[in-house]
Amino acid sequence: MNQRYLSLLALLLATAPALAQVTDTTTTAPPALENFDEFGDVSAGGGTYNTQKVLYISPTKLISVGYEAQLPYTLTSTGQHTLINNGEPSVAETKINSARGLRLAFNAPVISRNNLIVNLGLTYWNTGLDVANPERSLYFRQLEDGLRTTGFNATVFKPFDIKHFALVQLNADASGNYRKPGDISSKNLTYSGTAIYGWKPNDNLQWGLGLSRTYRAGQLLYIPVVLYNRTFSPKWGCEVVFPARAEIRRNFGTNALLKLGYELEGNAYYLGNAGRGDVYLRRGELKPRVTYERKLAGFVWLSAQAGLRYNYRNDAFRDQNPTGERESLLGSEPSLYQNELTNPLYFNLSLNLVSP
Repeated sequence: MNQRYLSLLALLLATAPALAQVTDTTTTAPPALENFDEFGDVSAGGGTYNTQKVLYISPTKLISVGYEAQLPYTLTSTGQHTLINNGEPSVAETKINSARGLRLAFNAPVISRNNLIVNLGLTYWNTGLDVANPERSLYFRQLEDGLRTTGFNATVFKPFDIKHFALVQLNADASGNYRKPGDISSKNLTYSGTAIYGWKPNDNLQWGLGLSRTYRAGQLLYIPVVLYNRTFSPKWGCEVVFPARAEIRRNFGTNALLKLGYELEGNAYYLGNAGRGDVYLRRGELKPRVTYERKLAGFVWLSAQAGLRYNYRNDAFRDQNPTGERESLLGSEPSLYQNELTNPLYFNLSLNLVSP
């Protein structure tokens, strides 16, 4: 596993010099499912089309190599944890000593014109789980393999004139406890997408309305989306794609910034067979956080983040998506494992190659 990480890191760093000269046309952090505000300016044209950014917005990352770690927390699970007891639910508890791993992202433009921009991106997120007592549950043993997501995304920015635009983003992710690419099957795949129609009255304001098919809350949802990026002054601004994330930005010149806000992360993870058939973990995390970003040299920036990992959803089911089945008239969908997690602090540090 470590050898594969080192090979991937060497490939990303080898491409960095060439990417540093690319027009500012890509998204930022992985997996950026609805992170539409951080694409670079379009190439020089006739001046009749608006660009994707507002003034002083966060720098666009072409390559990101990061590491995230959570402090220890407790997992209490109610479900069929053994093959005995006639299938009756029981309660099992364990401590997660650590949840940590690499977060890698690569983004590049394939079309860059003043009236159309298309970007393609790859992401890899790994969360290794150190489970203190995996022998207490068949389910805990599945978690021992860790959780990871490998994703591909495509984003299209289409300006119609100087004030109107459309944004479309499509994502395909393989999420689960697989160890290598050969372990991935169709059961690991989830598909997301968002479409927004927007307005840009001036270089300090960009807003839009749209719809999203998303797994950010841990299960499939179809929800409205609000985009709102505004710069109030050279020092203050906000970057919002609600409900996925929202941040207040404080700029310190052009070489440093501080952001305060939150992001909602999640997906549906296929965990394989845990003794009684397929298991899908629907995992959603709300992360209130503080982020500090600073230029180191040239196009290389450092990003440091700290916050709280709040458990929004973390239950396991037989199916990847909700089926409509209910335990009772007013009850919820029956689950295999109902999980309660305590909420630890987390930290994220990344080195990023940003566009000019």
